[in-house]
Amino acid sequence: RTIHYFKDSNKKFRIAHETQEIYAPLAQRLGIKEWQDELEDCSFSVINPDARNSIIERLNYLNKKDETIIDDIKMSLEKLLKKEGLELDIQGRIKNPYSIWLKIKRNNISFEQLSDIMAFRIIVNSSRTCNQVLGIIHKNFSMIPGRFKDFISTPRLNGYRSIHTTVLGPKNKKIEI
Repeated sequence: RTIHYFKDSNKKFRIAHETQEIYAPLAQRLGIKEWQDELEDCSFSVINPDARNSIIERLNYLNKKDETIIDDIKMSLEKLLKKEGLELDIQGRIKNPYSIWLKIKRNNISFEQLSDIMAFRIIVNSSRTCNQVLGIIHKNFSMIPGRFKDFISTPRLNGYRSIHTTVLGPKNKKIEI
């Protein structure tokens, strides 16, 4: 949080790089996603401010185009799952600039080609309910091939357990769930 107060740009860059390489992954391993995101974003703002600002401008533009998209999709998902008798906690968000940048670099694509910049978390209390929700989602929305990860059968080292899928969701938007 204080990295912007350093005057020596080499020191800022070194600390930002160290934070991205060591402390952000450590926060992720400890299951502290909020800290990981903040550390990555602060580091990204030092290491590649132009890319970060470009992504933020694009996200702001998309948000202005459809300010209620997250809430609209969230309500559609809630309605669908309530119809099936499930009462769940659903959270929606726009992905953070650094994770978008990583995806752009990893897949060698432009921002315009990036499709799933929205993520929705459906919190359940059992593996059985998780699989039931997955079935409902895949029954109602087209799954994007190659975009499925099962961390229930194979949990991450930090104990994280979930299922990730990307679908062509409500409003014909690609969303990660």
